[in-house]
Amino acid sequence: MRSVLAAATLTAALGLVPVGTSQAAACQWQKTVWELPPTTNLGTLYASDGGRYGVGVTGTRSSTWPYGYKEKQGTLWDNGKVVLWLPSITPVDVNAAGLIAGNDLFDGTFKGVTVTRTGASAVLPFDPSWDHSTADAINDAGDIAGTAAVGSKRILVVWPASAPGTYRELAVPDTGSLTATDIDEQGRIVGYTDTEGFVTDTSGQWHTLAAQGPNGMGTPWAIRDGRAAGSMDNDTSYAAAEWNDQGSLVRTIKNGAISAKAIGGAGTVGGLGFVNSTPRAVLWRNGVVADPLSGVSDYFTLTAISTDEKTLIGSDASTPAQYNCV
Repeated sequence: MRSVLAAATLTAALGLVPVGTSQAAACQWQKTVWELPPTTNLGTLYASDGGRYGVGVTGTRSSTWPYGYKEKQGTLWDNGKVVLWLPSITPVDVNAAGLIAGNDLFDGTFKGVTVTRTGASAVLPFDPSWDHSTADAINDAGDIAGTAAVGSKRILVVWPASAPGTYRELAVPDTGSLTATDIDEQGRIVGYTDTEGFVTDTSGQWHTLAAQGPNGMGTPWAIRDGRAAGSMDNDTSYAAAEWNDQGSLVRTIKNGAISAKAIGGAGTVGGLGFVNSTPRAVLWRNGVVADPLSGVSDYFTLTAISTDEKTLIGSDASTPAQYNCV
């Protein structure tokens, strides 16, 4: 996957005009910075339910090379307030009940775990034949999508909330790597391998995401009600894109769009795109810029959009934050 810097270089090289036509923005966005734990000064949001809860990491900023986190810990936020620290567990997602999906090391083996908002943790069912497993995403019903490995074989796994203590393995093509990135309320999963993006339908059938151009690859980051969104990259171009649950391309979003990261309840897609040559958060609807978010910080990275599309949640200058429509 290409970096923002690489995308910027490609924009200049191809002479692209950033963003394109947009309709008038309907919102004035008011920023609220989320709390950091005492003695910390750095935080990154990994995921949010789009409303009350968010998970990520917090810690202190290293003053020497390598710069970044030191004393990093998983963190749960409730309405912007820190309510739980996770010293060993790495959180990856959280649902509307505050149930966290994450990963931890047990006797040298990585396994998926859940953690309640009160801190009670449980290891997800684990097949003895697996070398390791990871939880990658959780929906509001409590279904968890992740992966397992047996030698070089990669397995897509669902831990269904309707059948506690069980798991289901889904058929996948041979691949050297496998990551699930999201699961919607109907149980569809999106993710990527080392060569392709994918979506599974409600029956668990794998569908490769349509891609375009030389060595093209679609990488999905979000799915909602069967509509997936992410990035579409190849050797000569980049764009954001939307697909259906059969992997067919619904639309490609070009004119400076880099990648879609979140989907709102009314279908608005949010992500990263160029606005006046600056890569920043943008909202699209039906492939057209709905709001260039000119009143939002250039440093804001979008993680989630609320169901009513009145709240944008993410990280802003190394601190979780949200912007509310006023």
